[in-house]
Amino acid sequence: MENTIDIYNLLPEEINEAIKKLTAALEVVKYRKNTNSKFVDKEKEEIICPCCKSKRIIKNGHDKNKVQTYYCKDCFKKFSSCTNTPIAHTKLAYEQLVIFFECMNDKLSIKKTAAKMDCNKNTVFLLRHKVLDCISKIRKTIKLKGKTEADETYESINLKGTKPENMPRASKHRSSKGGSKRGISDHQVCIASAIDENDNCFLEIVGTGPITSEQVKKVFQEKIEKVSYLITDCKSSYEKFAKENNINLEQVKSGTYVNQNGYSLGNINSLHSELTTFLSCFKGVSTKHLQHYLDWFCFQKLINYTTEILKQPLTMMKKTTINSCTINSNNIYDNTSRINFKKVYSDYNFPPPNNLGHRVKFYLLS
Repeated sequence: MENTIDIYNLLPEEINEAIKKLTAALEVVKYRKNTNSKFVDKEKEEIICPCCKSKRIIKNGHDKNKVQTYYCKDCFKKFSSCTNTPIAHTKLAYEQLVIFFECMNDKLSIKKTAAKMDCNKNTVFLLRHKVLDCISKIRKTIKLKGKTEADETYESINLKGTKPENMPRASKHRSSKGGSKRGISDHQVCIASAIDENDNCFLEIVGTGPITSEQVKKVFQEKIEKVSYLITDCKSSYEKFAKENNINLEQVKSGTYVNQNGYSLGNINSLHSELTTFLSCFKGVSTKHLQHYLDWFCFQKLINYTTEILKQPLTMMKKTTINSCTINSNNIYDNTSRINFKKVYSDYNFPPPNNLGHRVKFYLLS
């Protein structure tokens, strides 16, 4: 039997001495190199091989940093609990990771987060997108049930972070509105969205311009599960989908709050309003990374529903650091939106400048 100490039977000086020892131990453990792996080891329900997904593994000693390593009997690979996770190969201490997730929960910018963590902003940028890549996997598991409201929202294409030689159009001043098209155009990203009666929600980029019947089918087909009523606006894109899946369709006319049966789009409109507020925290989100931020928004709503405010950063850390991650320093700048920007702006006939001289010449000619 383990010996337990009743702290209420200790003298004040004995408690103070214990506090001093615990404080000293805390400072050591927070910055120890194997603390991250111990955290992941504790949170994972089971350890499986990250290469072949086999469960036939055995412990294989420790590395130079005293991190527990494992050996797969099927593919003969060695790995640790952090392999292929967002914190694999990171040099960040556990305390810095805690600060990072606190900053994510507060939706701070990359620059402010880097200052709080006392590290390079490129390190924070990479870690953020690794974590968002893990969060994005949750979107694929979302199932809609019961009464479900569906609609789409639009965001203007944002080419933030695109190098001049890769620009599909001439750069614009942020205050400039010239050259923009009125209404819904191919220069706007179409985001399909839905929320059911249990507050399960998802947002997914389907392309540019108005949503089509094919896009509705593609994005919603695998998300529906026992949907009793689908509540939408009067676009014909949803009619075919509802008919093919034997779903009762309730449509709300534009300019009205409820239809004749008392159904409204209040929840989905509220979702869009919250999304606008969320994205405004980052002063412009690049379209090529927009899907990750949409997934972050939905995940944050889920955390808000289920977790106390003070526990939210640690909950986010627990749920994301145990998942596999496909983002690395080589593909971090890839276009995850899958929108072909050059095709969208093909009517501009814009020749990307090779150097500053060519760029000046182009502007003079235009």
